[in-house]
Amino acid sequence: MKTVLLSPRTGSITVADVPAPEAVAGTVVIRNDWSLISAGTERATVSTGAKGLIGKARQRPDQVAQVIDSVKRTGLADTYRTVRDRLDQPVQLGYSCAGTVLRTGEGVDDLRPGMRVAAAGARYASHAEIVAVPRNLVVPVPDGVDTRWAAFATVGAIALQGIHQAEVAPGSRIAVIGLGLLGQITLRLLRAYGYDAVGIDPDPAMVALAESAGLPAFPRDADGLPRLLRRWAGAGADAVLITASTASPDPVEFAGRLARDRATVVVVGDVGVVPPRSSYYHKELTIRYSRSYGPGRYDPRFEEGGHPYPEGYVPWTERRNLAEVLRLLRTGAMDFADLKPRVFAVEDAAEAYAALKPSPGERSVALLLRYPGTAQLPSPPAPRTAPRTWTAPRGTLRIAAIGSGNFATRTLFPELKREAGVAFSWVAGGRGLSAAHQGRRWGFEQVAQSVDAGLASGEADCVMVLSRHDSHGRYAARVLRGGRALYCEKPVALTETELEDVAQAWSASGAPAMAGFNRRFAPAVADLRAVLPAGAPLQVVYRVFAGRLPADHWYFQPEQGGRLLGEVCHFIDTAGFLVSGRPVRVRAVGVDAADPATAQSVTLQIAYDDGSSASVVYGGRTPPGAPKELLEVAGDGVAARIDDFRTLTVWRGGRAETTTYRGAPKGHAAEMRTLVRLVGGQSLDTGAAAAAGFASALESSLVTCRAARSLTEDRPVDCAPATPALAKALGRPQLPAAADTVPDPGGPADGFPSTTEVL
Repeated sequence: MKTVLLSPRTGSITVADVPAPEAVAGTVVIRNDWSLISAGTERATVSTGAKGLIGKARQRPDQVAQVIDSVKRTGLADTYRTVRDRLDQPVQLGYSCAGTVLRTGEGVDDLRPGMRVAAAGARYASHAEIVAVPRNLVVPVPDGVDTRWAAFATVGAIALQGIHQAEVAPGSRIAVIGLGLLGQITLRLLRAYGYDAVGIDPDPAMVALAESAGLPAFPRDADGLPRLLRRWAGAGADAVLITASTASPDPVEFAGRLARDRATVVVVGDVGVVPPRSSYYHKELTIRYSRSYGPGRYDPRFEEGGHPYPEGYVPWTERRNLAEVLRLLRTGAMDFADLKPRVFAVEDAAEAYAALKPSPGERSVALLLRYPGTAQLPSPPAPRTAPRTWTAPRGTLRIAAIGSGNFATRTLFPELKREAGVAFSWVAGGRGLSAAHQGRRWGFEQVAQSVDAGLASGEADCVMVLSRHDSHGRYAARVLRGGRALYCEKPVALTETELEDVAQAWSASGAPAMAGFNRRFAPAVADLRAVLPAGAPLQVVYRVFAGRLPADHWYFQPEQGGRLLGEVCHFIDTAGFLVSGRPVRVRAVGVDAADPATAQSVTLQIAYDDGSSASVVYGGRTPPGAPKELLEVAGDGVAARIDDFRTLTVWRGGRAETTTYRGAPKGHAAEMRTLVRLVGGQSLDTGAAAAAGFASALESSLVTCRAARSLTEDRPVDCAPATPALAKALGRPQLPAAADTVPDPGGPADGFPSTTEVL
């Protein structure tokens, strides 16, 4: 399908062919008929992209601060790679479109294929032939409303949210400063609701456009304010809505002059906010900001998770705002035809964006992209009748990837590229854009139209699962049942049900499999394991200063499992890799929350059947600059410490020996080298074979799931497998029904079997 892309490095606009997005749970796949280019917002985006690095820094000082913070946390080299990769990654433009539903994901029950809909949201409602949008950002288009005008609904919702923020009664005097697209639509909404509204703009053309639609408007000049006040018989505005886009504080200053005593000034557009005391203090004015389309915006639980807000507390969500704009169009209370948008075919998008540049005597407030309406989703591959078994590759090892995010492209793909006899077969996943870009960048033979199409093609010996955490278990099992070798980035799964499915598929296929527990392969860990007394009990203490993640990070989306399941599994696995015994119970305590999905900091105690114990202290709220990982091990006659993988110090026989590791390697290079040899049927040395063990990775994943349960239920939990395929894979007895609890270390609890009784 065709989509419009912006190069963040150069600001150039291109139209590219990329795979269509998939209908994942909670989303609606739409074939666009129209999408709206907002002259103000998108012109600013393209203008920033066209600037050099210094210009970009001046334009976005907030991002400069993020870069400085990243240097403190991860170092200059890693930050440089991050910035470089982001500048090279093309960006889909657009946030307002309308078209026809092609397919809906699981959980969408109020929209169906064939319905006309309007959609909102940057990264979702893009300028593309086909888009996938979360259901809470999609509304039906009523009969009688032209789809081209429905494409304006998102900007209409922004305007409507500004009016809601003013909290004024119908008939109130409202001034609108800035008559670009947002201001023009705001005036139309105010008229539809019966407000006494006027518009103000320094551009005579924008004033004339409003007046041509019968809307009162005045120029922002010496005569404009007196004329406006005469209209209101000398009274000031009950509210002023600022819909301009400028770095100047003039709109805010002018709003103070227009407003009556104790009025409200609502900042809807992007302007400099420096309210002068002379007007704002003496009139006791209230300044409010209006956030995008309305309540729910930037809340991933509402937008991506589909969780509704209680109507009694939040009656006007962004979704209702979108629907209200379409209702007004249906009733004829509002019309967008008099905005006179210019229309371009999607193939001519570069020409459309060129028309955004200011030119003498001509200014378009809105441009529409028109789509042919013929794009179709690829037909799903025929279902496989029976699982395939593993067949070892001959010759070049073909590797495919599901997902191509930052970790894959910065860490794993470069290491694989260094390995001889490896070819990249296909890549798929996400909304298609990232896969298309990274596929070209890394030399994949093809970009699969979907994950299903890639898996059905059979054009790979090994498939790497590198997608979001909630899909790992599902994809891992499918890869194995397809008779392909598996590399699954951590976590292998988020639930024991998924783990059981993966274990069953692995056992049935006979295919090689590895999990992304890279610390097993770190040189410091390999050297430490070599000096530990074989079979002797150990005390392991693993302290991690991971740093705080923002509350809206995707890790905290309910379906993604949180940091315990997604990150702490690393440290559970490393501890278990060093200990000879099998885990028998785990106790988890949350510092900030008892919900695994939201907890940032946790402490774990793990007991093993050989008398060993491990403590994992994961600090998820630590400040930038703190050392990240400290691993200490005590055993019979030996003590050791790994400090951030830079050094290993071993104390034994009254002496201390320190080894330094250049670059603090965490094992990714050795991990990818081992993967290639494992899948290629080459022999592995004892250490690499142990590190590659998939059964122990499944066991670490099981302990992590039980740790999450312990955190939730505030009690110790047994670590024995409770399902047959997992028990077989681990070579352990299956936990009897209802025998999943253990007494606290302080003594037995009534009704709780002991660990020895269970095992």
